[in-house]
Amino acid sequence: MELNMMVRERVLMGMSEAWGLGDFRRLVIGNGINMLGTAIFFIGMGWTVAQIGGPKEYGLIFTSYFLGHLPLLLYGGMVVDRMPRRTVALVADIAQAVLVTIAVIVLLLGFGEIETLLVVAFFTGGAGAFSIPAIGALVPDLVEEDLLPQANAIRGVAMTGAWMLGPLIGGFSVATWGIEVCLILDVVTFAFSALVLWTIPEIPVDREEGGNLREEVTEAWSFVKTQPWLFAGIAMFMIWHIGDSAIEIGVPFIIENNGLGAKEFGVFGAVGAAGAMIGSVIGGIRPVPKEIRGLVFYILIGGIAWCMLMWAMPIPFLLILVFVLLEGVLGGTLGVIWRTTMSDSVDQRLRGRVNSLDAIGSLIFIPLAPLMGGWMIEETNVLTTFSVAVSFMVLTTMAGLIVPSFRRFERVDSDLFPIEIDRSQSG
Repeated sequence: MELNMMVRERVLMGMSEAWGLGDFRRLVIGNGINMLGTAIFFIGMGWTVAQIGGPKEYGLIFTSYFLGHLPLLLYGGMVVDRMPRRTVALVADIAQAVLVTIAVIVLLLGFGEIETLLVVAFFTGGAGAFSIPAIGALVPDLVEEDLLPQANAIRGVAMTGAWMLGPLIGGFSVATWGIEVCLILDVVTFAFSALVLWTIPEIPVDREEGGNLREEVTEAWSFVKTQPWLFAGIAMFMIWHIGDSAIEIGVPFIIENNGLGAKEFGVFGAVGAAGAMIGSVIGGIRPVPKEIRGLVFYILIGGIAWCMLMWAMPIPFLLILVFVLLEGVLGGTLGVIWRTTMSDSVDQRLRGRVNSLDAIGSLIFIPLAPLMGGWMIEETNVLTTFSVAVSFMVLTTMAGLIVPSFRRFERVDSDLFPIEIDRSQSG
């Protein structure tokens, strides 16, 4: 008992120490506000399109976003590994603020909502291909390796806090004033995030002069192939996200089937984010040891899939929210495990490209999956679609549980990429 108390106190001190790092604290605050605006945007956009169009049009919005996002991820990762990560994220925030401002003006001039939102989703997806790997690679540049679990937990709490408040604000705003207000709030949050990033000093990337895009990507892919846990995780999520995307398309129609509206749609998202916040705190206070990270990771994924299936069951909305909360808790804990492993097991000079490969591999089928989900919901129903999706998701977790090297979440030494004593810090 005393040992557990001492460990818990040490972890809490670690979280306090991580939060005490000024540059990291500003990054968390700025990125959290950024995520708040993104959540408001997605909830407002999602409900607007679902009401005007239907499942297929709702799926098309997500397809548009990822068609803009995925093709640029490799290039974004290369840029992140060549330029200061803070600068890349700053430019991406400014670009997204300008893009969404133009979208507000276009809507106020009377252009079609679905067409405008399709375009803005496409271009913001492209900007996100730079900002997401930049932020992910910047965290280990600002925090010592022994504080990374606590730092990632703090970042997870901030992100999920934003995704908890954002859906509530977005649901209320779109129901009361319309999508234009949601977009204006998104612009304000991008501007705030850019101002915060401006106060963080540039940290140069410690690496030799790189080659062309093909050589850069080949080097990162060679590293991925030397790490069974990373290769398997990317492959597993490649299949898992097909089902996950189809399920996400069904959420507004679960709300409709219960006779509810935009505000309840926001509550649904907020409850899931609240659960993820709890899970992030748990992951930071009680870090999962490296020896069992992979086992816990794959068990959590299976639990998430079963919780999602319960969303479509003919049960009271309050009980559905219980499963939404539980899914969030499991997902928040899972996120801390994956981010921490990516931070402490990937070389600093490779992080941007490896994060991009992780995202591309994991999300490669997402442009198609929302369309499939929307089509299935229209042709069958929400419960049938969810059942098929969860079946795929559960089956993918089995490989991680069965193969020992897939669930060994730690850096593997190799001739091409030997383990360096101090690989996580640039100075």
